[in-house]
Amino acid sequence: MHILTMVFLAGAAFVPSGIAQENSNPAVVHEEPARAVRVEATVDAPVSKVWRLWTTSQGAEEFFAQQANIQLAIGGPYEIQFDPKDETSGTKGLKILSYAPEEMISFQWNAPTEYPEVRNGGTWVVVQIHPEGADRTRVTITHLGWKQGPQWDQAYAHFIQGWGGLMKRLERRCTEGPIDWNKERMMYQDAKERKR
Repeated sequence: MHILTMVFLAGAAFVPSGIAQENSNPAVVHEEPARAVRVEATVDAPVSKVWRLWTTSQGAEEFFAQQANIQLAIGGPYEIQFDPKDETSGTKGLKILSYAPEEMISFQWNAPTEYPEVRNGGTWVVVQIHPEGADRTRVTITHLGWKQGPQWDQAYAHFIQGWGGLMKRLERRCTEGPIDWNKERMMYQDAKERKR
């Protein structure tokens, strides 16, 4: 027993000082919480319907954008085409990162071409769904991976508006049916008109 005590004490003497400092002073390891765009709403649809809308090409085309290419698999495409005539207006090449059936899906995301740092900056989106009764579902969209800088700040403001607008379209899809893309204005259309 005496030998085990000596071995333990000898080992304790060799604990690196940085570890001891972190344990004795937790303030050293605190960081500011990461920035995230988060939008939540309860929609009038069962979880199975909401899951289909987020995880199939046809479902996404009913509320997200005119064209979609989604293949539900880790590494499968999660491509949303906002302007069918302009490939750069979408998420071509982006992939599904993870999913839990009828609970959560996460996927890579980019930004409009006017924010090149953010477009290539590696952000991602997590969509969580949770039943609230038989025919209602709580949906939470969280856009993560934000960095600092002027373009990042501008894109952050853009996506606060963008994800909020998308959630409103999702709510309308669940109550009124698929979005009529001949009547719906998208953010890219407003941005193009402002540039003229």
